[in-house]
Amino acid sequence: MNGLQRCVVEFATAVSKGALRSVVDALIELGEIDAVVLERRVTHHHSKELLRRLLREAAAQNISATRLTGMLEGASCVVEYYQELRPELVWTGPTPVGTATRQTEQVMLEVIRGARKRLFLTSFVAYKVDRIVTALNEAADRGVDVKILLESSEDKGGNLSLDSVSLMRGVLPRTRFYAWQMRPEEFTGGSVHAKVAVADDRLAFITSANLTGYAMERNMEAGVLLRGGEHPRKLADYLQSMVSTGMITEL
Repeated sequence: MNGLQRCVVEFATAVSKGALRSVVDALIELGEIDAVVLERRVTHHHSKELLRRLLREAAAQNISATRLTGMLEGASCVVEYYQELRPELVWTGPTPVGTATRQTEQVMLEVIRGARKRLFLTSFVAYKVDRIVTALNEAADRGVDVKILLESSEDKGGNLSLDSVSLMRGVLPRTRFYAWQMRPEEFTGGSVHAKVAVADDRLAFITSANLTGYAMERNMEAGVLLRGGEHPRKLADYLQSMVSTGMITEL
């Protein structure tokens, strides 16, 4: 990668999609590289500095506005594609000043509402999640096959003092519930401690949060959202294989 190419990539990666489009549009409208006009299209100080560096490199190599436009548009497409695959940090709880992340419930709702055919959730426990319940019932209305794996209550061989399966079944009548009842000896006493949500092999949310009101709104919870790529598909395949092999059973 030469100096100009590196500058193009650094600029396309750092600025917002809207700012990049604005710079490209200005190059097309002007038909020439006017640094003063182009700098007005970006607002952040760091972005301006990257743009100046890019324009200096373009001038040094005698690059035309047309060629620079093509390079930026090509870089924009590549960056957008890989940004869609890039994990998104999800955080619930106190956040340092100047940071911005989406919260657990927001992302969980995105995954549920994004499902069109299949949706699989796992959690240790589940209760008092009214907005999640509404979204799950709406998914069932769309014809989505909704499955949820939960830890069993103590009276059914699990490690929960309450029967969250019965609680959730009462408000999610079209959801299929599963339990880990046939546990090999080496897993005796183990629990369903995974917390994931997978939609259509393309969206996967891996989180520390249970399906509870406190986890959605008050606890300190962390997770990542994966869009596209192989990992959502692999996780969906793994969950489905536990069903098909009888590792977990429908209740």
